[in-house]
Amino acid sequence: MAHLKREQLAGIGIHYIYYPLDYMLDAQQKAGYRTIELLGMAPHYLIDYKGYQDPVEIRKKAEARGLCIACFTPECASYHYTMCGADEGFHSRSMEYFKRSLEAAEGLGAKKLLTNCIGGTWDEEYDRVYERAVKSLRELAPVAADHGVTIAVETVRPEESRVVITLPELQHLLRDVDHPNVKAGLDTVAMGVAGETPRQWFETLGKEIVHTHFIDGRPYAHLVWGDGLFPLERYLDVLNEFGYEGLLGQEITDGRYFDDPATADVRNVAAFEPYFVD
Repeated sequence: MAHLKREQLAGIGIHYIYYPLDYMLDAQQKAGYRTIELLGMAPHYLIDYKGYQDPVEIRKKAEARGLCIACFTPECASYHYTMCGADEGFHSRSMEYFKRSLEAAEGLGAKKLLTNCIGGTWDEEYDRVYERAVKSLRELAPVAADHGVTIAVETVRPEESRVVITLPELQHLLRDVDHPNVKAGLDTVAMGVAGETPRQWFETLGKEIVHTHFIDGRPYAHLVWGDGLFPLERYLDVLNEFGYEGLLGQEITDGRYFDDPATADVRNVAAFEPYFVD
């Protein structure tokens, strides 16, 4: 039977965008989470290319509620900071931002940092944007190693980026970066939009997959499990078959959950209850 440890299920706070950090932590603890993937975004954690909020303070808030911050995801889904930006000044500030993010991850106690290759302008040639992504990750990789953090790179949807939106592209990227602190992150929505499956991902990348955004979809949208079309038990079976022991980040982003994110989390965790082994 499909199974997972409760600690593998990681709450994410995007749908708490209108609520403060303490409210989010209280709600996710009550919903049954033991693990958090913290986002580097207001109002929950303040960080930019010059500095960041005291990570130890945030870690203590989580620990006081029995929560562990196991992954840190800095802002990388918009064009505020991206590794692929063409403008030299913008790219330099972005790289400083990601280096500060790796420092913050260590202070938070997070062993993973999730990112992607959003950011290249769409009038550029593919190869130029791709090479900028490779160069940026090669620069960040030793910084990640110094802080005891592994960078997990996820694919995204085609309307978000022109590069690294499919499994073969990510496989190529990891080969070109070629560093033990840069691995793969599987996002089930981006996977579904690309017409891919968890089995294809694990057959291709195996242990290179160190993190997941494991959410329901149609395939678009990032939904509470049961509100989309993905087969939860079948997907968990694949994770079990390939021995995946990393996190299942619950990246719930659809606006329908913004008014009452706590109830959404309760429903979402309940979908996993039959599969918990502890």
